[in-house]
Amino acid sequence: MKKNALKFTALALIGACFVLVSMRSYSEIKQTDKKITGGNKIVYLNASKADGTDKSFADIIKEFEGNVIYVDFWASWCGPCRGQFPHAKKLHEKLKDKPVVFLYISFDRSEEEWKEGAENFELEGYHFYPNENQQRLIYNQFQVDGIPRYMLIDKNGNMVNDDAPRPSTSSILESITKLL
Repeated sequence: MKKNALKFTALALIGACFVLVSMRSYSEIKQTDKKITGGNKIVYLNASKADGTDKSFADIIKEFEGNVIYVDFWASWCGPCRGQFPHAKKLHEKLKDKPVVFLYISFDRSEEEWKEGAENFELEGYHFYPNENQQRLIYNQFQVDGIPRYMLIDKNGNMVNDDAPRPSTSSILESITKLL
């Protein structure tokens, strides 16, 4: 019974995010780099392809072929997400010279909150803020019913684990290393 209540609460939170995002007009996000401490970078990805159509999850993954991709679905308001960030930084450090991409996909309420969160938490890696349609497609494709949620994709762009371990678990380093 409690599990169903928690699942309902998570779905309600995600639904509220979708509603809030849909109430704001979505402006095109340009791919830009923002340097953070130590010369590391936050890279904001374009939400649209060159022809102006929305990027799909597969389009984003194709941009990083040849790399293992660790996907983090998060939001700046999410306490459990924030609790994983220090562990993610340690994971980044352990893998800094390896072909691993850290891809953060935000379910924040606004573009402003998303960028502010990425910068305040110094989340080195690639960042994507899906518009309402992209959020719905991601949710339906992967049944994202709560955050944080992680995925692991191999160098060929194949989904290895659509519910991968959190950065705080010892198994994630082993899982990523096996794919290198």
